Amino acid sequence: MGLFGPDHRAARDNPLRRRSDVVEAWAALVLGVLAVLVAPAAGALSGWAAHEDARAHVRAQRESRQPQRARLVEDAPDHVPAASGVQATVTYPVTVRWTDGQGRTVTAIAPVTAGLERGDTATVWLDRHGGVTTAPWGGGDVWSHTLAAGFLVATATAGLALTTRLTLRAALDRRRLAAWERGWSRVEPVWGRRHA
Repeated sequence: MGLFGPDHRAARDNPLRRRSDVVEAWAALVLGVLAVLVAPAAGALSGWAAHEDARAHVRAQRESRQPQRARLVEDAPDHVPAASGVQATVTYPVTVRWTDGQGRTVTAIAPVTAGLERGDTATVWLDRHGGVTTAPWGGGDVWSHTLAAGFLVATATAGLALTTRLTLRAALDRRRLAAWERGWSRVEPVWGRRHA
């Protein structure tokens, strides 16, 4: 036994050591490094790329959408308790009305904040053709996209390393068992005669 663990020279000279043991040890080391170091790095890089992509998406949305103040023609459902803090983020499609740039009255169905009543005003978003669309992504949406992408890539990379490790170990165990059975089939008849 060495100062920092088993003496590797002794392990190398061990007559019971099989080639499959060496393959498994090296695979465990490589796949461990992959799971511990490469997976987080891959997650961080993909998160960064997803963040840049999301920011470009937000810029494109802001260029192609415009806000329009509209008046509700009907009440918006109020199913979320206001005390939960979620009230301001939940929207429902309701009928709204506004006057466009040419002075025409436009009536459409648009998503508005939960709890608004008939006659209240709300901001709806229009595309380049004047059709109702959703609001551009905000900072929270960008970060949700970023974190989800980074987490998924890191988890998938670590999961791939673990799956590879378990698959390799199962294959090596089958191979070791087959070798053990072959060896036993050669030795068993000799031992059987000695004890008969």
